[in-house]
Amino acid sequence: MHLLAFVNRVESDIITPALDRRFGVSQVSLLCHRSELGLATDIAGVCRSLHLPAHVVTLAADTQPLALRQQLAALAQGAVAFNISAASPVQAALAYDLARERQLPLMSIAPHSDRLIWLLGGEHTGLRTGSDIADGLTLAAYFALYGSRIEHIHYRLAQRPQRLEALAAGLAALAVQRPAALSLLNRLCNDLDARQYSRHPLPRGETALRHWLGGCGLVDIDQGGHVRCHDASARFFLGGGWLEVWLLAQVAALQPALPISDAAVGVKVVHDGVANEYDVAIVCNNQLYLVECKTTAPTALHQRGIGLDNLFKLDSAASLGGLHARAMLATLYPATDSEAARAQAQGIALLSGPALAQAQPVLRQWLHAG
Repeated sequence: MHLLAFVNRVESDIITPALDRRFGVSQVSLLCHRSELGLATDIAGVCRSLHLPAHVVTLAADTQPLALRQQLAALAQGAVAFNISAASPVQAALAYDLARERQLPLMSIAPHSDRLIWLLGGEHTGLRTGSDIADGLTLAAYFALYGSRIEHIHYRLAQRPQRLEALAAGLAALAVQRPAALSLLNRLCNDLDARQYSRHPLPRGETALRHWLGGCGLVDIDQGGHVRCHDASARFFLGGGWLEVWLLAQVAALQPALPISDAAVGVKVVHDGVANEYDVAIVCNNQLYLVECKTTAPTALHQRGIGLDNLFKLDSAASLGGLHARAMLATLYPATDSEAARAQAQGIALLSGPALAQAQPVLRQWLHAG
């Protein structure tokens, strides 16, 4: 089958039916106005990288409906189907009229649930309206849809650091009871002297943290209580990366129950020459989810909250390059009422303070609700 998919904006739903083998799509034509040519070209590149033949067709403007319909009629030859998930209203109306006239299948994909909606035909495929689209997008393919390139990944879902995961579980348990101790560890590991020892010693009262560090095998502690990480990997982990590693383990535990196709930690992405790094990135149900992790208090320890600046930065990062990502802030400290209200207004989920102990249920609900 030849899939004719409109590109009036970037959505993963434009190509996910073509990647679902049950549709039997052998090639894709991406139909766009001249102003969206760059977007369609990026999407075509993703198709080709996934071994799916694709080409871009520039359409007449919506203000020229007769010429536009003639173009669509010329394209709609043989075994074709329309995907209007990202079509403009004029494109959708003309495609529907033509598909009805020629008895061609015409579909749309529900943007949040990733479920199929047959508007016309489709019976021969054996897939009914409401069917889930197969989940096959990787992080690299998802970012490439938006013209972004992954430059580096710290840890992948399929290649996780098992030893560090076990250590991260211990730090997560400690963080629920004593978040200030983990904030202290973050600061110590990120403020080093010429010998690579922490400039400030561990306070004598931090017995639980000192005991944990003494047995983790990642640091040396001198007689004055100054900490030195064995290598860059240990410093990343103890300086806050443990929370990312731990959350990736929670995502992995949810994979059998949820349509999670890819996830990673420390994902560095380049868009238009500008680099941005995401702590945890997840593709679930062909949608992107981003988690920002904070292991330090945003202000002095005697003050409360997660920091409104963290919410604003996360909101910006989730839409960078046109991304339609869902965002979550994971932090050791509980949000104030005003911060929780702001997060809700911005559509940002929170995993904070004591709720870290319920990370899996919180993540499950967030990814499932999508």
